[in-house]
Amino acid sequence: MKHLISLISGAILVAGTSLLPAHAESLQMGVSVDQVPVSSSFDGAEIVIFGSIETNEQADLYRGEYDVVIRVEGAPEDVVIRKKERIGGIWINNQSQKYEAVPSFYSILSARPLDEIAKSDALEPVSLGIQNLGKAEPDIDQKTLVLKPGQFSDALRRLRVEQELFAETPGTLTQLSPSLFRARLSLPANVPIGEHKVTAYLFKDGQILNTNESSFKIEKIGFERWIYNLAHDQGLLHGIMAVLVAIFTGWAANAIFRKN
Repeated sequence: MKHLISLISGAILVAGTSLLPAHAESLQMGVSVDQVPVSSSFDGAEIVIFGSIETNEQADLYRGEYDVVIRVEGAPEDVVIRKKERIGGIWINNQSQKYEAVPSFYSILSARPLDEIAKSDALEPVSLGIQNLGKAEPDIDQKTLVLKPGQFSDALRRLRVEQELFAETPGTLTQLSPSLFRARLSLPANVPIGEHKVTAYLFKDGQILNTNESSFKIEKIGFERWIYNLAHDQGLLHGIMAVLVAIFTGWAANAIFRKN
């Protein structure tokens, strides 16, 4: 089966490169799953992202002059970062900063560190790298994450890394051949529900030549999915049910202990 896949991939590569104009490069990419099911026992998962580099510059290809970087992003959300200060012997939230359009999940997959692939002037405009998040020019037509230098921005990055929601992992992308690549994405147990966008970037000499996009979904299944949909679609009913369950649990516990 593996030999058959290699033959098919090779045939696709030959057919694709024969149609490319001189000095043109393109990037093909796919994701091993369309959906990652999440149940009560979910403790993380690993998915595979694969693809090929198509170019007429075969000499450059075999010399390894191309790099592929993959970015995986969850749906954007608003986040508030609070700073605690000790006032009168009590720690309280004294200052806060709200950020819009923060990726709920963000992961960079590459064969080597980003600073060895390109300089910041090529990485910042496309938000490649945790330290480059929020440095792209704001889009006036939609919400854009803006992270100005400072303690709140640093705290946002640090907290997301500690929660395993932001990751930058060189060495997770492997070149199977001069043209074929494969990357392994590790999803933590707390990976956010929803659609995740996958974008692959083709680099040469520190510049982006081509991109390709795909996606996959993280979805709850079974009873957890019913509760999740109820909470989001019918919040009032979900709240009433939660109160009733709490009342029943308290009554049952009181009855048991009284009996004992």
